[in-house]
Amino acid sequence: MNGAPLRLVVPGWPGSCSQKWLTRIWLRDQVHDGAKMTGTSYRMPRFPVAPGTEVPESDFEIIEAMPVKSLITHPVDGMALSRPALDVRGHAWVGEGKVAQMHISHDFGATWQEAELDEPANPFAWQQWRGHISFPEPGYYEIWAKATDDRGISQPFSIGWNPKGYLNNFYHRIAVTVA
Repeated sequence: MNGAPLRLVVPGWPGSCSQKWLTRIWLRDQVHDGAKMTGTSYRMPRFPVAPGTEVPESDFEIIEAMPVKSLITHPVDGMALSRPALDVRGHAWVGEGKVAQMHISHDFGATWQEAELDEPANPFAWQQWRGHISFPEPGYYEIWAKATDDRGISQPFSIGWNPKGYLNNFYHRIAVTVA
């Protein structure tokens, strides 16, 4: 079993903070420095860096919260549609707070329409969302999903570069073809 005998799950924090093979708990007054938590592992540069930049270890900080993110679970990428309307649904979450708004687009982000968003079952639960899209004519479309949290922070169009590619939370996009 992965993580036996016990795994500590820290809600809202990344999996790197949810320790596996837990046999004891220590209270410490220092930053997490356990195995695989040194150097650049599970850390982000403290400031934006250009792609390929060598960042000194001292300029990294541990990832402690997950950014706002959403996923489209229906339809699937590459789906061919025989009618010009479609129900879209998915999940959204954020490490601290809750998702306050959910929007979808079918015109490469030129316009956005609000999707219906369920309340979370608890403070750290994923939130279900759903929306409906009517396509103006046959052709190729990309459906984009964008969540915004209760602090007004939205998923970005793209993320800044970082050495390990962590915290990828840009808009989820899927392609569909309408006949």
